[in-house]
Amino acid sequence: RNQILQVGDRCEVRVRGATPRRGVVSFKGETKFREGIWIGITYDLPVGKNDGAVAGERYFQCADKHGGFVRPVDVETGDFPPLEDDMDEI
Repeated sequence: RNQILQVGDRCEVRVRGATPRRGVVSFKGETKFREGIWIGITYDLPVGKNDGAVAGERYFQCADKHGGFVRPVDVETGDFPPLEDDMDEI
C-alpha cells in the first residue's frame, strides 16, 4: 500500500480493531494536534469523530461525525464505492 494519496481520492480506511470505513481523502499533511503526517477523511457515513476541525483548528469541512484523521498506512485509495447504510433497509 505504497500509493500516493491525493486529496479527492476515494479510499478505504482500515485501522486495526475497527470495521473498514470508506470515504474521500480531504486533507493530507501535518497538524497541530499531533506530530507527523495525517490523512483527513470525509467518511460516507457518520462514523467519524469530528467535522474536519480538531481543537478549534479547521483542516477541512464536512458534516458533523463524518470527519476523522488517520495515519497514511491505514488508508488505501482506489475504486471504493460508498458502503450502504444498513439502516436504509429497515
